Amino acid sequence: MQIQKNSHKQKQFLFGGRCVLFLLFLAALIVIPNTVVAHAPSSMTVSYNLQTQDLRVNITHQVSDPTTHYIYKVEIKKNNVMYNTSTYTSQPDPNSFTYIYKINATVGDTIDVTASCIQGGSKTIQDTIASNNGESKKSTPGYELIIVIGAIALVLSWKRKLKKKN
Repeated sequence: MQIQKNSHKQKQFLFGGRCVLFLLFLAALIVIPNTVVAHAPSSMTVSYNLQTQDLRVNITHQVSDPTTHYIYKVEIKKNNVMYNTSTYTSQPDPNSFTYIYKINATVGDTIDVTASCIQGGSKTIQDTIASNNGESKKSTPGYELIIVIGAIALVLSWKRKLKKKN
């Protein structure tokens, strides 16, 4: 009887260890490709100053060589109509940088900004011009957050099932 209990506990330990290894592997698949290969900007914020009519677009796009891997295009739509397209041949900084655009906008106008990587991937953020002059709007978290939350829920579910079997 004692041998069967130990065997069952060893199986549970191996199953739990495999789950941890699988989650680490999944995390590596998410993190490593984003730093090595082409990817969309990891974050982007915009702010608009009504007085100066400046749209500040802050982009975070971490790359090892900003002359070969960079944000090559920033498209701006005002009220769903193309307003400006700017193209670039490099990125000013390998991590984070800000572009400033003159936009004639008023309170209530909707501004869509899309930043595109030369090697693939883009990120879009929408901002509605409000009277709170110059406050930043942050983009929503990407798929990485959803995958991490799903993985945590999966592990907790497996642990519950293992406890019920005991």
